[in-house]
Amino acid sequence: MNDLKQIWEQDTNGGDMLAKMLKSKSFTKSAIQTPLVKLKRNLALHIGYAILITMGYAWVIYYFPLWQVQGCMLLLIAFNIWAIIKSYELYQNINLEMNDTNVLAELKKHYHAFSEWKKQSLRAALFVYPFATAGGFMLGGSVGSGKPIEVFMASPFILIALAIMIIILVPLGYWVAKWMTKVAFGKYVDQLKERIDELETEG
Repeated sequence: MNDLKQIWEQDTNGGDMLAKMLKSKSFTKSAIQTPLVKLKRNLALHIGYAILITMGYAWVIYYFPLWQVQGCMLLLIAFNIWAIIKSYELYQNINLEMNDTNVLAELKKHYHAFSEWKKQSLRAALFVYPFATAGGFMLGGSVGSGKPIEVFMASPFILIALAIMIIILVPLGYWVAKWMTKVAFGKYVDQLKERIDELETEG
């Protein structure tokens, strides 16, 4: 809207063309739909990356027959499948074809759906991050040392190192996930809220 204001102020013809644009239903609809289009596109990318990462976990299970690591990877796969399903449900529910009577209600529905999806995903991720850290630590330690996991993990020093890794990496992983979610979706969710506020003000 700030860009439109600047165009208005710089228009030497009195802003007639811009005024027509602002009154145009197609222009208004496009402005309202833009955040939803971007959110839907980024959700599709998010789902695609999640599928690739899940395939990576399956590869680890296949090539490293270590039951401790496999258990952690299975938990991560279960979490990713849940996340993919929830993301796909959100993707399917995004309605880009809104009529003049349901625009505000639809925008509110999508805004709350995205907010709840983000909260649920981050909370669930906090639960699985310790297992992801432990699985990676045990796999790397066993392969790097050439020892079975039981032998590698028998040292009190190694157990303390694992605890320290979990304490450090879990909050770091949560922060990174939150930051990536904000980068991918935050801007467009904020735009969605701006559209809602504008429509409520006009109403």
